Amino acid sequence: MPRNGEINTKFGVYKNLCCGIQMVVNNGSQFPDCPNHRNLITEWKLSSGVDKEIPHVRDLKNKKR
Repeated sequence: MPRNGEINTKFGVYKNLCCGIQMVVNNGSQFPDCPNHRNLITEWKLSSGVDKEIPHVRDLKNKKR
């Protein structure tokens, strides 16, 4: 399980194990500290329900909103 400071290898929505905070972490970015527990070890888990790759915005078709 990735920890804060490690480099992410898979784009997705991640949830921290200490507080359950969810956030998007880009591929190549560092996993952040927990906003509630700075400077402590924070483990991040890929959120359940994300079983397929999330497309990049440039790959989406233009649609009227």
